[in-house]
Amino acid sequence: MGKRQVRIFRKDLFLKKSEIQGQDAHVILSDQVVHHGQILSVTEQHLRLRNPRAKEMQLELAAVQEIVYDKETDY
Repeated sequence: MGKRQVRIFRKDLFLKKSEIQGQDAHVILSDQVVHHGQILSVTEQHLRLRNPRAKEMQLELAAVQEIVYDKETDY
């Protein structure tokens, strides 16, 4: 099985919230800070993330530049 990276930009985050909830992902902010963790929820204003140390954080959706996660493929 292979993997490919999926990139979702800020303008598409709320529309694709069901696709990204529960994913382990990298959240890249506008100031180039990167957070890694499991996406818990996405609302019109916030993104909730649980990092590998089990700490939950709430990020302003306006500060998120993009989300990158790996998706397994059949090829």
